[in-house]
Amino acid sequence: MFLSTFYSSAQTTEEIENDFRFLLTRNFILNHGSDLFDEYPLLKGEAWYSITGCICLLYIKEDTVKKVAIERLTGISTQLFNEGKPVLLTYGMDSAYSAMKKNKNVDDDNNIIYLSIADCVISEAESIASDIFNAQTIKLLAQKKE
Repeated sequence: MFLSTFYSSAQTTEEIENDFRFLLTRNFILNHGSDLFDEYPLLKGEAWYSITGCICLLYIKEDTVKKVAIERLTGISTQLFNEGKPVLLTYGMDSAYSAMKKNKNVDDDNNIIYLSIADCVISEAESIASDIFNAQTIKLLAQKKE
C-alpha cells in the first residue's frame, strides 16, 4: 500500500490523466452470454464484463464460456472505439513502460491507447485475448480510414 501511495503522489497531473490502466478493470455494459451464465452462478458478477474478467473466462475449459469471452472482448473493443478510445493490448518485456510512454501523447497515432496486460511471460489466455481484442480494434481503425 505504501508503494502505491508513493507512486501516486510521485506522478504529475499529466501522468495521471494519461494513465489508462483503469480500462483493464472497467465494467462494460454488454449482454453477450448473459443467459448462458444463468447456468453458472459464479460467473454472474460484474467482474466478467471487463477486459481482465474476459481474460479470466478464457482460462475456463468449456468452449461455450470461451466463446462468450471472445464475444465480450470484441464488444469491449468496439465500445471503446465508439467512445473515441481505440485500445491495443500489449505484452512482453517492458510493455508497461512502453505503453505509458506511448500514451503520453494519444493524439499522435489515431488516438490509440496502449494497455499492457503482462510483462515478459504471458499465458495462452492472455495471448488469445490480446489477439482477439487487437484484431477488432485494427479492423475498426481500417474501416474508419475508408
